[in-house]
Amino acid sequence: MKKYINILLVFLLFSCLSSQTREPAVSGQWYPKDRAKLQEMMDSLFKDIDLEENSDLNPFGIISPHAGFVYSGKVAAYGYSLLDGKKIDTVILLGPSHHYSNNVVSIYNGDFCKTPFGKIPIDKEISSELIKADKGIVFEPEIHAPEHSLEAQLPFLQYKLENFKVVLILTSTNDLSLLDKLAESLISIAENTDKKLLYINSSDMSHFHDYKTASDMDKYTIDLILEKKWDKLNEEIFNGNCELCGYFALYPFLKIMNHFNHDKAVLLKYANSGDVSGDTRRVVGYCSIVFPNSPKNNEDETMNEIDKKYILKLARESISYYLEKGKMLTPVKPENPELSEERAVFVTLNKNGNLRGCIGHMHARMPLYEAVVEMAVSAAFQDYRFGRVKKTELDDITIEISVLSPMQRIHDHEKIRMGIDGVWIKKGFQSGVYLPQVATETGWSRTEFLESLCYSKAGLHRDAYKDPDTEIYIYQVEKFSEGE
Repeated sequence: MKKYINILLVFLLFSCLSSQTREPAVSGQWYPKDRAKLQEMMDSLFKDIDLEENSDLNPFGIISPHAGFVYSGKVAAYGYSLLDGKKIDTVILLGPSHHYSNNVVSIYNGDFCKTPFGKIPIDKEISSELIKADKGIVFEPEIHAPEHSLEAQLPFLQYKLENFKVVLILTSTNDLSLLDKLAESLISIAENTDKKLLYINSSDMSHFHDYKTASDMDKYTIDLILEKKWDKLNEEIFNGNCELCGYFALYPFLKIMNHFNHDKAVLLKYANSGDVSGDTRRVVGYCSIVFPNSPKNNEDETMNEIDKKYILKLARESISYYLEKGKMLTPVKPENPELSEERAVFVTLNKNGNLRGCIGHMHARMPLYEAVVEMAVSAAFQDYRFGRVKKTELDDITIEISVLSPMQRIHDHEKIRMGIDGVWIKKGFQSGVYLPQVATETGWSRTEFLESLCYSKAGLHRDAYKDPDTEIYIYQVEKFSEGE
């Protein structure tokens, strides 16, 4: 019997040692330690949240404050209110270390983190992958133990989400090259996972200025974020004109938002501690900013089947009308207002599996339905590479429509995602474009893709894409065709 008791004790001891949990450091100080009291506080914070026209936003990233809940909790609640009914697999939290400056990024790679609401599992798959990415990305438990910046976000997540995991990332460095590596690693992971991810940046704003000074400084900082003037923000942080205690966690966060085109940020709420305490002499600023999902990653915002069929039918009717009348069809304005939005579009004609014509606009110039008419006729009768389409061959032609997202200039060709991003390259008066499907259809590498684009399409040297004077733009496409 004693033998079995000893075995059981060893098993229990091993179980305790093998499971590592990050215990709460500031419960009982920054927020209630008692579960029921925390629940009561959260109910109060989320009461009477008025999101106005922003209630339908679907967050991809959120900037959220991390002070004591009595001061910043209401501001934080604005961002987290958007998570109602959302299914998130893993939340990636990026925050600053207030206690250590070890020139590392520390990823918590234990098993759980804990609040009065219970334990949250760590996504060890993603955490372990990040730690492998660079020698400066490590797991140093002592950096996490006293830190409040990420802990302050956890009760809000538990209040709104179910069955999720977290990745806890603390930036204990101001080395931008290391933070670039972190951003690149997070982007690579996101591009190679089926998990639904949410990114949270934890940051307060200006510290210990009078109310007016703080409000003015914070407004300037928020404007730089919303206007995508992130290089200017970086400059102003270093010269002291802007203050964000979580800036070195915000830096990689913004790179991720930019890479996935989640860069149209929306300010949900701003306040400072003086609004709560009444003491306006030395205040701390807080903001809640959301980066919504872009249409290409939000299935609810993609074109529905009825609209696709309408556009394809309109393209075919436009070609037939031109063959019969010798002039452009003037279509009736569609009832769906989305079809009247200005969008760039390409129309591609294929005959027996071979290209028969392709014309489009790279930039939105007219309502989508009108652009389809013009581009369909142009593809059929004005593509200089082919003869004009004849009435006898129209039945053998399949029409394909590509609706383009707005152009985004990039300065690093390695950021191009093959098969996802279309590319427009421009130098002086010479330019060329490839749709994303070119990479898929040819199987080219990124280098082969760019060399062909420069040489065959733009009439430039094959390696012109490396020239600093060459402009590179990327865009995404929603593509559909007859017969799908």
